[in-house]
Amino acid sequence: MTGALGRWRRLVAEQLRSAGLETVEAMGPERAARVRGPVAAVALAGAACGPGGFQDYLGAEETQDGGRREVYGRAVELTLRLDVFAPRDGGAPVCREAAERAAEELLFRGAAGLPVAELTAGETEFLERDGLYRLAVRCRCGAWLTARTDEEAGTLTDFEVRGTMR
Repeated sequence: MTGALGRWRRLVAEQLRSAGLETVEAMGPERAARVRGPVAAVALAGAACGPGGFQDYLGAEETQDGGRREVYGRAVELTLRLDVFAPRDGGAPVCREAAERAAEELLFRGAAGLPVAELTAGETEFLERDGLYRLAVRCRCGAWLTARTDEEAGTLTDFEVRGTMR
């Protein structure tokens, strides 16, 4: 993912790293063998869109050169999945503590600024093949997906995930 959704996922990963939790994009067997402490794999698990404005039209804005361009968008509910892993010697408690640290960060500060509507966690399980404990956390956030028109090309550009905590 390299667009707006990928940028948002990377911002969440950076936020969790700043809070002291190691993060990765995916946990493959080669990476699992190197895990020495808790680590969270951060992924986009889903997106459900709702209506925006009329034909998804949200309005117009002024450009830096004094022109105007149209803004389109849709309400979206994004679901983030965190798979929190901990090595065998750390045990299930280390995995749970890391998941709780991630949950607190997301609940109090939002997921890269997006307010959390719901956060759920599963049961901690041991993955015998990888020698790791895993606890899956899902975080549901409300946002807007927006795009602006490129008047010359007549296409949508500048895709963004927008929404802020108050």
